[in-house]
Amino acid sequence: MSVSALARLLCLLLCTTVLHGCATKGASGGQGQNAIAESEEVSEPPPGGDFTLHSKNGPVSLHDFKGQVVLLFFGYANCPDVCPTSLAFSTKALNTLNEGELVQVQPLFVSIDPQRDSADKLAEFVSFFHSRFIGLTGSEDEVKQVARRYGVKYYQVEPEGSSSGYAVNHSAAVYLITQDGTLRFLFPHGTSPSLIVKAIRYLLADTP
Repeated sequence: MSVSALARLLCLLLCTTVLHGCATKGASGGQGQNAIAESEEVSEPPPGGDFTLHSKNGPVSLHDFKGQVVLLFFGYANCPDVCPTSLAFSTKALNTLNEGELVQVQPLFVSIDPQRDSADKLAEFVSFFHSRFIGLTGSEDEVKQVARRYGVKYYQVEPEGSSSGYAVNHSAAVYLITQDGTLRFLFPHGTSPSLIVKAIRYLLADTP
């Protein structure tokens, strides 16, 4: 795929994000069910931007990674399928990069379930995927502000007959942020690792 063709494809991906369910059938989400019908796609890309949340080792800001490409995810540790799949795909992409490329990429995982996801729990969760992942959490208001900045929609649902508590339906996308902190590309859930690798290399090659 040529650089120009890749750029056109990624620009198309940037304009679409989907709200995925992480609950079993029969879950009741109240007004949230209507939100799926009304908010399944966004016509304009979200603005993105800097933020500060908390990792196991203390505060982490997006600007801490100036000069690196950032892969940004939103999800939660108890997610049964969507989050593990996205993280596994992205781990495969990271493992495809050579050592010189990998040190220029920082993956971040932001929890949209701060009630249950402590910084320690997130650190353990992301460690199952790749050693470079950093898990981030914060207060409910802090997380909402970051989610809104990146166009992430989420809400709790109560699966019928579940003993594990509530689930969270949420936007499932991977955000690719440039070395200067600009949101450049957004990948829908299920995007192939090979395309993610191409996009990362596209940004790395664009480094002055």
